[in-house]
Amino acid sequence: MVFNILAIPTLTQDTFMDLKNLKNKKFCSCFYQSTFRNHGFLAAVFYALCSTSMAFLNKAVISSYDFNFPFFIMACQMTLSVVFLELMRLSGRIKIPPYTWKAAQGFLLPSFSYGLHATLSLIALRGMNIPMYTAVKRCTPLVNLIFAVVILRKPFPSFALIASIFFITVGCVIAAYGDLTFDPYAYTIGGFSVFAQGLYLTLVQRASESCMSTFEILQLNNLNFQVIFWLLVTLGAILNYSLFLCTSLNSALTTSLVGVAKSSVQTLLGFFTFGGVSYQPWNVAGISLNFFGGLIYTYSKYKESKRILPKHHSDDEKLLELKVNNNYIPKSTKDFI
Repeated sequence: MVFNILAIPTLTQDTFMDLKNLKNKKFCSCFYQSTFRNHGFLAAVFYALCSTSMAFLNKAVISSYDFNFPFFIMACQMTLSVVFLELMRLSGRIKIPPYTWKAAQGFLLPSFSYGLHATLSLIALRGMNIPMYTAVKRCTPLVNLIFAVVILRKPFPSFALIASIFFITVGCVIAAYGDLTFDPYAYTIGGFSVFAQGLYLTLVQRASESCMSTFEILQLNNLNFQVIFWLLVTLGAILNYSLFLCTSLNSALTTSLVGVAKSSVQTLLGFFTFGGVSYQPWNVAGISLNFFGGLIYTYSKYKESKRILPKHHSDDEKLLELKVNNNYIPKSTKDFI
């Protein structure tokens, strides 16, 4: 590139270094954002795998082995999480502040919401088959959208997104109407668990936006049968981490979107496991409509993410017009650095 040296003022060494540092900072920012997006995708895949596995392990322990003690299962998962985090903190492997009552009080509502959701989900799962349990849980985006507008002050969603939520919800109602093993108590508890899940996902997103790390959020939230039971407990602790990680790196809506995607596989497998499902036209039609709504929801969120331009600019870019020796450097000058 050829420059007319007389067209620009003389650059001092300090000014040149300021512009050089600005370019380096912009490069690092772009590199960080690219890495951040990659980590967000991996976190979403990680959460989907853990969540899908947990649904079947929970069903195995609660139904197949008749171990209907949801509070005990949740307590074991939380205990394992807390012990693991404290050991990692004391060994210096992770950097998190010590547990304090003040911090615990500040995170009381998300912790309560998570405990309520985990317990209610286990209770509901005992009285529901896997496909219907998945259909009910797929209604979480409805709660997330409401809380995102009310709590996080996010803009109101698009028409396509609202339509997808409508199909998901109506499909769930139709499928429930055709469920030959319909249990009103289990469905009611499942509905409350969806509400609790939407609340704690939104609160976790708000906490992560206030610069709390995934480990800090997890810290504050916190033969045959024996093998499956302890595998369930261990994976439950891992699921907590994967869920908070996915929500922190992405958003509560993205986590729900991942849940919609993995639920399709979960539904398909659920038709052929744990005794299968008694087929009935209304049931199949409802689940299909629920799944169709999930596809529209996923596509709508994908289109919305494409319309949002990344924010690469910062206040430091005001340095593009620097005053040197009472003259201004043209913006095109940045190209030769």
